[in-house]
Amino acid sequence: MVNAMIWVLVVIVILVSLDKIITAANILQVEKNFPEVNKYDIEKNPVAKFFFKKCGLLWGTIIYGILSVLTFILALILLEWTLKLFGVVNAQSISLYVMILLYCLVIGSNLFFLLKFSKVVP
Repeated sequence: MVNAMIWVLVVIVILVSLDKIITAANILQVEKNFPEVNKYDIEKNPVAKFFFKKCGLLWGTIIYGILSVLTFILALILLEWTLKLFGVVNAQSISLYVMILLYCLVIGSNLFFLLKFSKVVP
């Protein structure tokens, strides 16, 4: 049980880290290729934008990454609880797969914008 929880935490940290690294790379590409645009305005999340503006890109990314891990875990728990409420047998596994799938879509979207901001995709 504890071993499985450690693996779930490792997967969550890897997904969140990928997302935050790609977001920071997006901001750096905007700063490089579009100097007339405010680099933090590309971030649509107001909480992330707040941390970036107050703490800078590095520390804002670290602080918001920790907050994202906690939010991911809370969403995982709430989804599992909701599935158990409806009598789903493997609620824990299903909620983990759903959350991983959703976060992979976020990472894919960030990768698209990274390619767009680095002028690889027109």
